[in-house]
Amino acid sequence: MKKSSIQHLLLMFLALLLPYQNLLAQRSSFRLKVKSGLSKAPPYLVKYYNSNQWEKFYAKILKFDYDPKFEYHIKVLKHKNDSHPRYSLMKIISKSLMQNTEVRIWEVGENYVYAPKHEQMKCLQIKSDKSNKWEYLSAPIHGFDYQEGYRYRVRVKKTKRGDTDSFNYSLIDILSKERTNELPSVAAFLARFKWNLLQLNGKDVSSSKASMGFDAKNGTIEGTTGCNIFWGAFHIKGNKITFNHIASTMRSCNTIHIENEFFQIFEQKKIQFDIAEQTLNLYYDGKLVMMFGLERE
Repeated sequence: MKKSSIQHLLLMFLALLLPYQNLLAQRSSFRLKVKSGLSKAPPYLVKYYNSNQWEKFYAKILKFDYDPKFEYHIKVLKHKNDSHPRYSLMKIISKSLMQNTEVRIWEVGENYVYAPKHEQMKCLQIKSDKSNKWEYLSAPIHGFDYQEGYRYRVRVKKTKRGDTDSFNYSLIDILSKERTNELPSVAAFLARFKWNLLQLNGKDVSSSKASMGFDAKNGTIEGTTGCNIFWGAFHIKGNKITFNHIASTMRSCNTIHIENEFFQIFEQKKIQFDIAEQTLNLYYDGKLVMMFGLERE
């Protein structure tokens, strides 16, 4: 066969092969791990082969019949023959049933709290859609980068540990995150109790019935000197506490000497505090000036 004829046949073969080459160039495949427990997909929560973080995958994967009870490892085909890529399932590499697993939606409070039952200072406050009561969660929620000062709504996977009565928790996704206040976790602890005044400038005043309560969400206080009701705001930074905008009723009573000393201390701007045992202690110029004892519910 002549050389020109061979060249002509080769060109014809390449021309026939070109559309297939273009088609292959417009398609590519990759692998994904798909998280279980999603109430609606897409978006899917996925991990790529080279990633340790769960990410949202918003596109629909054609032919993929997602079941939230399973975690998947799949191979996906990407079609690039138009302006918007399409994705379709090539193969399910593995499919694992998440046994002893529940999906919960929780509201998470904006501050850590102290839970005496768990003997832990840092517990999350959680509340389900079916309950108006806050509960304490001492176990971590894996994958949840919690920040105080925000109220969260999260979807969580709760998995029983073997034959035990304990559970592991892992974040599926954050449904909402809203800033509430910037008070630290100690404010939430203070807000759990009524605080009765025991000592004032070194004197035993436990019979005065003076007391104070904290509202950590709104940064406010309310209490009584044993005669008049008072209210105002508070701010905590480090080991410093400041009381602002203090006001009170003006009832006349025979404990006025306690009131004067009480409010004089509250007017100071450099009050230090600590919590020791079951007391809240206030210091001014290095001296203990007020001691409150907590009253349990």
